[in-house]
Amino acid sequence: MEFTYYNEKLIGQMEYGFLPISPNAELGYRPMELFVSSLTGCSTAVLANILDKKRIDYKRIDVNVSAVRNPEEANRIERLTFDVAVQTDTLDKAKQAEKIAALVLKNCGMIQSVIGSIDIRYQIEFTSDQPKKGDVA
Repeated sequence: MEFTYYNEKLIGQMEYGFLPISPNAELGYRPMELFVSSLTGCSTAVLANILDKKRIDYKRIDVNVSAVRNPEEANRIERLTFDVAVQTDTLDKAKQAEKIAALVLKNCGMIQSVIGSIDIRYQIEFTSDQPKKGDVA
């Protein structure tokens, strides 16, 4: 990876293309966004792989990440909570959610790189896109 700083932003030259980075959201992606995106990208790919291996079909995976930061210590990240919704018709596998979440944490290299420094919480919920009885379509 190569990076160049100019005009108040850092430009990374990556395999996929250029990546503008800046604390100013109008000039590029903020470092916090990239950090969380890295952890989310890795963990979601691991989750998808685990679901495939367990033969749990899914339509989509939605991830909402919230952060707790400590302004007393350079605004460092103290905790990240990943709330993951897996849309599937295989709701009978929902009881495996905790076990699958533990596997994701164990096998995601990005999360393993920071897990001693940041409290990581990873919660999976299996949801259905099927209308519930009594719902109007």
